[in-house]
Amino acid sequence: MNNQIPDIKEAIEKIEVPIDKLDKTIDVAIKRAKTKHKKPKRKLYPFIGVASLATCVLICSAFVSPAMAKVLSSIPVLNSVFEFVGDRGLEIASQKGLSEKIEKTVTDNNISLTMKDIFFDGTRLSISYIQEFPNKWEDLGELELKVNGKEINFGDGRTGEFLSDNQYAGVINIEPTVELPDSFDLSIGLNEIGKVKGNWNFEFPVTKSNEEVKTIQSNKTMVYKDTTLTLKTVKIGPAGIKLLVDLSSPSGKDPLMIDNSLIQFNLLNAQGESLTQLDGSGSGDDEGGKFVMHMEYRFSPLEDSTEFLTVSPLLMPHNIEQPSRVEQPLLINAIPITLDQGEMGKIIVTDVKYKEDKTLLYFEVDSDFPYDGHFRYNNLWLEDKTGKNLTSDSKGYPERIKQNTYVQEFQQINKNEPLKVVTFKMPNLEVLKEMEIKIPLK
Repeated sequence: MNNQIPDIKEAIEKIEVPIDKLDKTIDVAIKRAKTKHKKPKRKLYPFIGVASLATCVLICSAFVSPAMAKVLSSIPVLNSVFEFVGDRGLEIASQKGLSEKIEKTVTDNNISLTMKDIFFDGTRLSISYIQEFPNKWEDLGELELKVNGKEINFGDGRTGEFLSDNQYAGVINIEPTVELPDSFDLSIGLNEIGKVKGNWNFEFPVTKSNEEVKTIQSNKTMVYKDTTLTLKTVKIGPAGIKLLVDLSSPSGKDPLMIDNSLIQFNLLNAQGESLTQLDGSGSGDDEGGKFVMHMEYRFSPLEDSTEFLTVSPLLMPHNIEQPSRVEQPLLINAIPITLDQGEMGKIIVTDVKYKEDKTLLYFEVDSDFPYDGHFRYNNLWLEDKTGKNLTSDSKGYPERIKQNTYVQEFQQINKNEPLKVVTFKMPNLEVLKEMEIKIPLK
């Protein structure tokens, strides 16, 4: 059974950008949820962050740039799918040798599925795979998972990219609703890929990584209007940071919504920089006259030391009027180009570089809001003279160079072609300073 939390996409659905590109820019996208009928009150709400969403866009668009396809089709074997399509945390885990090889293949109806690697450390459970298909690529259907023979409730987020016309490399991030043991046998049941029925079933042992995961018990509680926020646990590992948060409100009210805005979270280091959110999930139920959401949020790993972290809640407007476009011609001799987004600040384009296989746009953000490593909650894109969005099919999000400075990849463009750089008037993202929770690390 699939359920949805209030969808951020609905809040800015009316933005005048191509619908197929909205998924590249809206941070919270509803993925799959799976709950068992034996627990009808329990809801599971997984969603993914921009880091995962950008690669997930390839699932929707079902193609990769010709230049990348040409290169990748010549690669017979990937050393690590995690390093190819995984987020920064999985890349680090693989490079450190913390992931385990699976290398099991099942073929049915001319579709082969190979489970490649698995990583489990208590902050995340991630599996990589390669799918080979004769004709059209189709997404994997709903999975059934068993731990030591017992079926479990879970949500999953999926990302991936094409290796060739007939090969696809993907990662499944699994979010169980219960704590998993340090070692267990995992069974994966899959009976459908797209519209093709079949049996792609796997079973293999899983062992928790030996790399230390630091667990901080917080249980700090903050109250804002009818919503109570409790930061239960913070887990810090080599592949990322996991926050366990409870949000509660009186029964009949959605604890994820405050004043028609969706509550979200930034995780800041001691310098005030926002760590990149990778994904999140949660389950909810009525408990003692209140509705409680048990949420889990995962962020990119700490790569630099910091004395403390700060959980910083913010409100994203849910129902807003259609924001107006802000656009300027992209003229090299006119750089820097300033795009005024209203009360949320300005975007300043500082450079553009035309490469053989891509175009790189450099920009700075003049804003007090702590945007993360992938410019989460905001969007900037290029359009050609026909109004086509030229955002790269392989990377639909910016990469932070340093605080408030980014570079974004777009399709290969002729530098003589007339272009527009486009964004929109941003709705106000209210940071709830009074609800921030500081987490000392030293």
